[in-house]
Amino acid sequence: MLQDAGSMARLINEIIAIGGTTAHRRPFDEHRIRAEFIAATRGICCFVAVEKVQILGFQALEWCDPDWAGEDRLPADWAVIGTYVAPKAHGRGIGRALFRETAAAAKMAGVRFIDATIRKENEGGQAFYGSIGFVDYRSGAESISKRFAP
Repeated sequence: MLQDAGSMARLINEIIAIGGTTAHRRPFDEHRIRAEFIAATRGICCFVAVEKVQILGFQALEWCDPDWAGEDRLPADWAVIGTYVAPKAHGRGIGRALFRETAAAAKMAGVRFIDATIRKENEGGQAFYGSIGFVDYRSGAESISKRFAP
């Protein structure tokens, strides 16, 4: 929800500050969180994991950009995923719980494949996506791309 933006920004900014696990390099404010995750132009879904009143993680899924002019363009019926879990909450099943909801939303939306592009040094992220059924399909200089068929 829109009111989650501040908590989501604090969570992802903590991850960015640690370094090595996200492609995002600059901090988020509430406006950017809303624009890129909560109410994204091509957004399919954005789920949060909450314990009491604290957001411990979030996962967003959006359609691929049909106008993408860069490298590694994906088909229009593919979606891209981003998962962000508070470092202190790793290993608690938060990513898996979020993905159950995201996979169901992807299936309902008619997504053919979900792309997860992960930095090579993010071994934990690679292991996470592999453990929930994503398979490698492309490798770049700095990242590995995995896909999942919902």
